[in-house]
Amino acid sequence: MSDLPEVLVAALEEFEGRVTAVEDLRSEPAFRAEREAARDFIVWLKEQPGLGFSFLYLLTALDNYPDEPRFEVVYGVRSLELNLDLRLNVPLRGDDAVLPSVSDHFHAALWMEREVYDMFGVRFEGHPELTRILMWEGFEGHPLRKDYPLLGNTLGTAGYVGKGGKR
Repeated sequence: MSDLPEVLVAALEEFEGRVTAVEDLRSEPAFRAEREAARDFIVWLKEQPGLGFSFLYLLTALDNYPDEPRFEVVYGVRSLELNLDLRLNVPLRGDDAVLPSVSDHFHAALWMEREVYDMFGVRFEGHPELTRILMWEGFEGHPLRKDYPLLGNTLGTAGYVGKGGKR
């Protein structure tokens, strides 16, 4: 990706081997980071003079089941100074789906990390209140995982009862 702004090329040098540029269909800068470098890279992008990627507009996950790495956490940040969006993908193994929280640097991450935890089961270390946000307490499983049963909760625990008393 030779059309990256010089400052982002410097970022790749700073995080050499831990963050790599990847091709993006929309011609936006896109990166892939190792789990250990993801938080440092996002914070670096926000605090680096001349960059100002201070607006976290996306934090979600993808489930690649049955492939490994199973999950891919996707961050989207915007620089109002550069009028530029940037995407960061972080692959995670299914048996160790844990990332450090960025909620202390991006207030919006407080809710987005809870949603990813609730729907996919990816945990964020250091999050001040990592609890369910969309599903009720006591709900079994994570409904956006590809191995979640198509007919819903089959474990016999309390769940939603639809119209007419049917699940």
